[in-house]
Amino acid sequence: MKRIGTVEDLRDEERLVCYLPHHPVFKESSSTTKVRVVFDGSAKTSTNRSLNDALLTGPVIQDELLDIMLRFRKHAIAVVADVEKMYRQIRIHPEDASCQRILWRFEPSEPIQIFELLTITYGLSPSSFMATRVLKQLALDGASEHEAASLAVAEDFYMDDFLSGADSVENARRLKHEVQNLMAKGGFQLRKWSSNVPEALED
Repeated sequence: MKRIGTVEDLRDEERLVCYLPHHPVFKESSSTTKVRVVFDGSAKTSTNRSLNDALLTGPVIQDELLDIMLRFRKHAIAVVADVEKMYRQIRIHPEDASCQRILWRFEPSEPIQIFELLTITYGLSPSSFMATRVLKQLALDGASEHEAASLAVAEDFYMDDFLSGADSVENARRLKHEVQNLMAKGGFQLRKWSSNVPEALED
């Protein structure tokens, strides 16, 4: 996010803006994210409409989970992972950032500051479409150089969960390596790798 000033600085601003309520959710059992922030894009504004009321949701462009799972179960060697902080890796258009503002201060004694969120935000209706559309584009862009990985990225993701596999340890290792390389070109890091054959995850 980017600091753009204090409430006093922007009192007479005329741009189209929206301020998102937010609160923390605590999950002590999580090994990676103990505290997650939740933004409420459905909160009504002074116009009695919410930001989500004004946004298009976008179509579902990933396969149904049942289809993904049926393909996944065909593999002799399963390979799974998830994308680390997927939404946080995807920038929104700078002109849209003013609709993702929050009020924040790091200490109670400080003046309230205004920040704009610069990446896809949890709690907004089009967020899942935008994230999955980025994956689809990444798969298209990498098709000529990483054919197998491109197909896997296009077909074997359910949101940020990668569910794929291969018919041999060698092919599973190759798939993992190529998918990691392709995803890295989009700024994504895969984590929590797991397989029914641990040797398939060795580099």
